[in-house]
Amino acid sequence: MGLRSILIPHDGSALSGAITDSLIPLLTGEVAVTLLHIVEDASVDPEAELVETERKLAAQGVRVTRAKRTGTDPAGVIVDFARETRPDLLAMSTHGRGGVGRWLRGSVAERVLRSSPVPLLMVNPRTHPESKLASVLVPLDESATSVQVLESLIPLSRTFGARLTLLFVDWDAATDTAAQAARRREMRKRDVEEWLAGPMARLAAEGIEAEVRIVHGDVAEEILRAAEPGAFDLLALSTHGRSGASRWLLGSVAEKVLAQCRIPILLQRARERE
Repeated sequence: MGLRSILIPHDGSALSGAITDSLIPLLTGEVAVTLLHIVEDASVDPEAELVETERKLAAQGVRVTRAKRTGTDPAGVIVDFARETRPDLLAMSTHGRGGVGRWLRGSVAERVLRSSPVPLLMVNPRTHPESKLASVLVPLDESATSVQVLESLIPLSRTFGARLTLLFVDWDAATDTAAQAARRREMRKRDVEEWLAGPMARLAAEGIEAEVRIVHGDVAEEILRAAEPGAFDLLALSTHGRSGASRWLLGSVAEKVLAQCRIPILLQRARERE
């Protein structure tokens, strides 16, 4: 990403601050981190966990700035602050003080995901991912919007030498016979490889190692099956796909992947068509 600045919303909980462990691979060079502490009462002092997060980042040689905003709508505060400051990356935990109900399925994560003006890194702090960035899984759906996430990944991959796996999930029609399914899979394989020729050529020109993987089955299930800890260090996808925001952002695919994925997830809102 050519990362220079990272925004980390923090609610004062240990789970909220645990995201720093996943950020270690990104904390190189002149990266500056802003810890955004959101409180309902402006007189509230920084909590111990916030101070500990700041200490851990400083120990990595990172320049840390602390900001405090008051409000009863954490999602709105986070998005507004991101729009004001335009960090290169917004990184937040999927679990915070209110647990999974507040950060993942509640309004905070969902609204931030819907409105974030910058790439969003979401991490489940309970999974204790390794601090490395060598392999990235990139689900694509044959739409121009889904490949937009590659623009964020190119500089990131170049910096860390990360290998990309472009994952396409296909499915068989329920009425297909075995022979029909086999023929359709072969045709779809040629179509997908032809469509991915452009992105693959772009990655090769940037010196990034990449491969194409085509699997068959339920989209969310196959993404989760592929994104096993140890197989990949990061899952990256656009929040708009072929079926639009309802499928990738708020529908069963994104919700299931966000709820169950055990590796960090980088989400980028695709630009709307002109």
